[in-house]
Amino acid sequence: MEYYRQVFSSSGEPVASWHGHAFEQCQFRKLDLTRTALTGSSFVDCRFEDCNLTGVELKNTKLYDVQFTACRLLHVDFGVCDAFGFHTNFQDCQLDYTVFLNRKLRKANFTDCSLKEAHFLKCDLTATVFKNCNLELARFEDNNLTQVDFATSYNLTIDPDDNKVKKARFSLYSLPGLLTKYDLVVMQ
Repeated sequence: MEYYRQVFSSSGEPVASWHGHAFEQCQFRKLDLTRTALTGSSFVDCRFEDCNLTGVELKNTKLYDVQFTACRLLHVDFGVCDAFGFHTNFQDCQLDYTVFLNRKLRKANFTDCSLKEAHFLKCDLTATVFKNCNLELARFEDNNLTQVDFATSYNLTIDPDDNKVKKARFSLYSLPGLLTKYDLVVMQ
């Protein structure tokens, strides 16, 4: 089934099944989609606001220009989404324990997000902005972090030898997180 320019909210009529459908320019507000199978669905130019998407299944799901605002996305594996055209932005979201594997996240925005123990593995994050994000125990491995802006984020630990970090921006307070593997003590 195809949906175009529709608004789905907790007060509206519930959708019987979320998998295998196409949503274009739709808005999703205050929905609890915990552990819902969105498998094989397509979301194009859609907005999720104040939704609980904890543990949603995204296998072969297409996310093209999707904005998440004030959403809970705990334990979500974005690495199983359709890679073609993948583009998402996150504002004021909880993304703890999420996985981004082999994703092109060029120029993505993570603003005021919690990314505790999130995994970014083999991703292209060129020119992505992490603004005021908590990156406590987040894992960055084998990524292209060229021109990524981490300047206002905190609890950052990255091994520059395991990632391409050319022209990436860091604050002075992030310096200890870049030197963790050397077991150095940096005094402030």
